[in-house]
Amino acid sequence: MSTFYYSLLFLVFFILVLLAVFLYWKIRILKRQNKLLIRQNRDLNSISLPDETNYYKLDPYLLKNALNAIQSHAYQSYHALDKLSNVLDYILYETDVTFVKLKDEIAFAQNLIEINKLKISPLFDLHIRKKISAEAGEMLIAPFMTINPIENAFKHADVQNENSFISVVFEVIDDYFHLTVSNRVMQKQKIDSSLGGLGNKTFSKRLKNIYGTEYSLNTEQKENIYTVTVKIKLYQND
Repeated sequence: MSTFYYSLLFLVFFILVLLAVFLYWKIRILKRQNKLLIRQNRDLNSISLPDETNYYKLDPYLLKNALNAIQSHAYQSYHALDKLSNVLDYILYETDVTFVKLKDEIAFAQNLIEINKLKISPLFDLHIRKKISAEAGEMLIAPFMTINPIENAFKHADVQNENSFISVVFEVIDDYFHLTVSNRVMQKQKIDSSLGGLGNKTFSKRLKNIYGTEYSLNTEQKENIYTVTVKIKLYQND
């Protein structure tokens, strides 16, 4: 738990540093470009040109578009920090009990996915599907049951392959929570069971200690598609 917490804090610091460096770099470039444009305008103004050339002036929207690009990066960083804040709140304030509401665990998983999206291209094929009713969302589950499969998917996905993808499906069937995570891995790469955020062996052991026989954990790698399926018994929130 502490290692995961400190890793998140390091990620916050790293994002802030990257954002500061990026904004500083962009501002310097804009200042340099602006000085050059001002100098060019002065040179042009000192030359006598035909009347028709007077219509060709610097378009201020060029600088406006550059500013919008900087603001877009800043918004993305703010969005990621907001999700990270939600993750930290969940860790610090919501998980000091044996069980949490399923809807809170799912919200935590979705925030975790948003943070991990920083690692991949916006064009990366990422599918998230949730089939959980409001009633099922009030049922109870042990916290952090979604971390391991999701972290593994982002860690081992073959992001260089144009057919690469990550698929995450949350659903509840007959009072059992089902989490299915699939992703394409690099050719000839075999996922070791000891790899992952918490480690598949540690994850399996924790499931067994909490749920006994009321769970199942299956992994399969077929044609470079790695799939983890978790099935966990949900308890009523009395």
